[in-house]
Amino acid sequence: MVDLNGIYYLGPEGSFSHEAASLINGKLIGEVTISSVFKRVSENKNSLGVIPIENSLEGPVNETLDNLYNYDDIYIINEIERKIELVLASKTTLTNNIKRLYSHPYAFSEARDKIEKIGFNEYIPVESTSKAALMASKDPEAAAICSIFAAKLYNLNVLLTGLNSDNNYTRFIVISKEKRIYGEKSMILFTVPHKPGALFKVLQVFYEYGINISMIYSRPLKSIPWQYYFYLEYEGDTANVEFIEKLRKVTYVLKIKGSFSKIR
Repeated sequence: MVDLNGIYYLGPEGSFSHEAASLINGKLIGEVTISSVFKRVSENKNSLGVIPIENSLEGPVNETLDNLYNYDDIYIINEIERKIELVLASKTTLTNNIKRLYSHPYAFSEARDKIEKIGFNEYIPVESTSKAALMASKDPEAAAICSIFAAKLYNLNVLLTGLNSDNNYTRFIVISKEKRIYGEKSMILFTVPHKPGALFKVLQVFYEYGINISMIYSRPLKSIPWQYYFYLEYEGDTANVEFIEKLRKVTYVLKIKGSFSKIR
């Protein structure tokens, strides 16, 4: 199935999503936005998408959650966890030859303390770490803050490693038009009646069945001001019909986004 219409990922080439997608066999196709990945998968039955859903330091990726809520025909079939490791990379092998530094602003702020000893003359912000690697590959007097994956892709020499926090991890999800009911974890999206105790009744169902909730997060509904939907992940699958039906009785809208396991 994967090889027919490809695997769409949040590009450009060398992005962390590209690195995660490379763990799956198939034709990899970069997209400019998370929303465009969802659109491509929705339009192509035999395709997959790989996008970030949560970072250990920054929390959930809102664009991913909103698209999961809006696309009723798209489900999660796998997750991929990657440690985010930033390096300083360049065409040169000597740090004193570096005159310009390309970096995404967030990556630069994380790495600033560890690269301050390098006497570059100019910092040039770009939209992604993969774009930084691309720019450095065209400039023999420049360096980039990027991933090891991007450095290898653009034939750059790694000059410094460990530029960012050791606790920086990102979870990526693999989306498909296929819905699975078995897996290590499951995701639901739901709304509840706007009255006291409504969310408690949902959580009570999980308590009754002894099911552990691993993540719950609220997001505003775009269609109704000051109303929210909930994104919830739990340990276990969606095969228990009785459990799902009890959830339906205490929610206003319930969207089962599937069961999934980790690609290791």
